[in-house]
Amino acid sequence: MSVQIEDLSTVEKKLSFVVESTKVDAALGEAYKNLGKQVKLPGFRAGKVPRRVLEQRFGRQISGEVSGQVISDAFDSAIAEHDLFVVSQPIVEQGTMKTGADYEFTVTIEVKPQIAVDGWEGLDVEWERVEVTDEMIDGELNSLRERNATFDVAGADHGVIAGDLALTNITVQAEGLDDHTLEAYPVQAGSEQYGMPLSVWLAPHVMGLKSGASAEISETVPDGALSDEWNGKAAKVTLTVGEIKTQTLPELNDELAGDEGFDSLVLLKADIQFKLSEQLGNHVRSHAAEFALNKLAELNTFDLPKGLVRAEAEDMIQRQIRQFAQPGMKMPQIRLEELSEENRNQMLGEADKQVRRALILEAVAEAGEVEATEADVEEKIAEMATQMGQQPSAVKGLLLKNRGLDGLKGRIREEKAIDLILERANVIDIEPQDHSHHDHDGDHDHGDDDHDHADEVKAEAPKKKAPAKKKAPAKKAAAKADDGEKAPAKKKAPAKKKAPAKKAAAEADGEKAPAKKKAPAKKKAPAKKKAPAKKASE
Repeated sequence: MSVQIEDLSTVEKKLSFVVESTKVDAALGEAYKNLGKQVKLPGFRAGKVPRRVLEQRFGRQISGEVSGQVISDAFDSAIAEHDLFVVSQPIVEQGTMKTGADYEFTVTIEVKPQIAVDGWEGLDVEWERVEVTDEMIDGELNSLRERNATFDVAGADHGVIAGDLALTNITVQAEGLDDHTLEAYPVQAGSEQYGMPLSVWLAPHVMGLKSGASAEISETVPDGALSDEWNGKAAKVTLTVGEIKTQTLPELNDELAGDEGFDSLVLLKADIQFKLSEQLGNHVRSHAAEFALNKLAELNTFDLPKGLVRAEAEDMIQRQIRQFAQPGMKMPQIRLEELSEENRNQMLGEADKQVRRALILEAVAEAGEVEATEADVEEKIAEMATQMGQQPSAVKGLLLKNRGLDGLKGRIREEKAIDLILERANVIDIEPQDHSHHDHDGDHDHGDDDHDHADEVKAEAPKKKAPAKKKAPAKKAAAKADDGEKAPAKKKAPAKKKAPAKKAAAEADGEKAPAKKKAPAKKKAPAKKKAPAKKASE
């Protein structure tokens, strides 16, 4: 067998094969020999049917089966010999197989690009200073007081004021939709403590109302306030306030601190400051990692196989479905083609970004000789077990069962690659940014911004997706004999080889291809260089 490889692009190759006639004849001879032992035809003894008769009856079918197997064997051999990493389904152009003649065919494939990342060592990376202000601590303390507030029924003449809880009957009407009615729905005025979009939307409209009073408003329904069908609808809303409960906040003192498990208010404040500092540190480190990856993507441009990007987009869709699926719920099968053009292009654009980052991180890991050790894996599994409230052995068993261990190792390798980039970066110290939008969960458990791997063992197959298998091109459909007879079922061909598993990507939740990776938490920032002093005019 001979094969010529033509580079159509940096990620696409055309393989032209020529299989010698001697091998073709041997393969056809073996196929007819096996067929002759099994087929039974009128007028011939078992195993004594002449080959010419078999060729007349089953020639097209045998030719299709043998050509398929020859293509499979030749393709796998060429892939292994030339160390090609195939990332999508091959496209085959088959020739005609004849006795005594060479067999020619071509296969077009997409391959993983070979890249060397420039500039990752000594990369200029902006890094915010972590600064916990008194206002941040006061905000956490106020949230704590609100969570421990008590509510008492107000008198009949009391109008709703900020902090009050108004149990409200609500009717929402919009053209083309059935009325949406809620009774005694809790609307807290002047606070987003409850975090319910409907309450936040209606809170300004119950201000000043007394028990039994009503109000009508005409507004557009904000996203998330009701079910999706209401989003953006022009609606008329009727509100009738029922019982009103006034809020009483506890005093900020040692007693409140004791209820939270601290000996004094001073210790409570110190704990809040520590956890805010830890959370902000993780948050700004995540921004630094994002900055670094974006910059490396700008500095290192390369072509991506369309099939690899498409596969990542498909995986992203399935990960999103699994993320919102309820236990026991059958997950819908949604394909990329079923999305609107806008959503499809958006998904492909994000997939391109994630695949590109994955390859950059893989190249950095190889250059820096970074690997995920068994100790790294055990540590991550223990962390996942804590998040899930499970024993580490149980989590590891689920990963093994769902073939997610290799994917976990890949993600750990990515995290270590990001660590390496930041450790060797030329860090530019910048002023703290406004992170007022950054959510605090309110229970002082300010965890890191690292990826939460706990959901990875819940999915059906939480593993990194390997690039498309190195499958031989599809065989021709078996042709029926002229008289309608079929050849006996042929023996199965040996299992085809798989392409090596794709290296981990820039995380995400999930399993298969790269998703956006948050920087690992609780890492110390590299030594920073201060930005040049600002001009007086600034």
